[in-house]
Amino acid sequence: MRIFPAEGEERAYNHERLRDWRAAGLLAADKADEARALAGEAPVHAAWPLRILLFGFATLTLAALSALMLKDLKGRAESAAVAWILAAGAIAAAEAMIRRFKVRRFGAEEALVAGAVVLIAYGAERLCLNGSRWHFSTMIFSATLAVGAGAAYLRYGYRLASFGAAVALGVFVGSLECGEHTTRVLLAALYAVLLIAATWWPDLPRRERERLEIVRFFLALSVPLSLNLRLDGLLQSWSRSPATDAFGLATLAAIFLIPLAWLAWGARSRSRTILWAGGIGLLVAQCSIKPYLGLTRNAWDPAVLGLELMLVALALKRWLDSGPGGRRGAYSSEALGESGPGTTVGLLASVVAASPSSAPASQDRPQGGGGTSGGAGASGGY
Repeated sequence: MRIFPAEGEERAYNHERLRDWRAAGLLAADKADEARALAGEAPVHAAWPLRILLFGFATLTLAALSALMLKDLKGRAESAAVAWILAAGAIAAAEAMIRRFKVRRFGAEEALVAGAVVLIAYGAERLCLNGSRWHFSTMIFSATLAVGAGAAYLRYGYRLASFGAAVALGVFVGSLECGEHTTRVLLAALYAVLLIAATWWPDLPRRERERLEIVRFFLALSVPLSLNLRLDGLLQSWSRSPATDAFGLATLAAIFLIPLAWLAWGARSRSRTILWAGGIGLLVAQCSIKPYLGLTRNAWDPAVLGLELMLVALALKRWLDSGPGGRRGAYSSEALGESGPGTTVGLLASVVAASPSSAPASQDRPQGGGGTSGGAGASGGY
């Protein structure tokens, strides 16, 4: 079903790994040339700036054409039919570009596929509903969007499609109107199941697993965030009522225990994605304590959090450096590709030296004499 041949995808994956190894200093220049020759010719793809530019241009073009065709249509069936015709045209254009011009990850064909999925979901919503409640409209749109995005990933292998499918499924669960507590538990369970599927799906090639890393990060981070009852309290300056009921205390424990489980899982499986999700999730949980308990936040709370992070980083570094050879299993406190232990310190010193400094404020401040008549001291000494 995948339009791109597996052999070409494997060659592209191998060349990406070679670039990463060369950037990390793990591969010398002469060895890199030999490895590239052995890997075969790399499939042509656009650089990121050009890819983003072409994606944006194609998106604007398809959006303008869709708005022009749909703006004057009054009937729901007519709108659905036109939307599906536009979607079919976008998919046909993307397929023609891929087959005829051998484009791969050029941005324009990705935008056409993404726009087609949105148009299909829009057409399904227009056709299936007739004055129904808004939440049912969201259900139809998000369910169709999830199915279309999943099909687009199976056909083209775009990471954007897999991410869109995960987001659309979350919107679908949120539109079921099962109550806040039930919806949060269902969302956490859904993202946990998707995370397991993206990690342990049988016979999934390694290149596919690495392509799904960004989606795995989103899913792993979304599990504790879905259970966080005071996530909105992180952006508010006022305190809310404490969540001290049984469900609130259970979620308070869950938003700490789940990131800790992710950290243990990431360390065991050597997955940087899961480690990042666990670390960020634990940081969010730390910042949620006061909103959960209804405590007033202080101006010096960020300073305390920064001190905690520095102490944790120092303790972790000392623990890694105390291992045999400065390592603990596969982990070390030194980054790959650095020329020496003082590289980071030297970089920090150069940044500090290059940063602009402000002159100390003068102690002599002007004193206004005040006005005796008129306004703003018009006739007074100053």
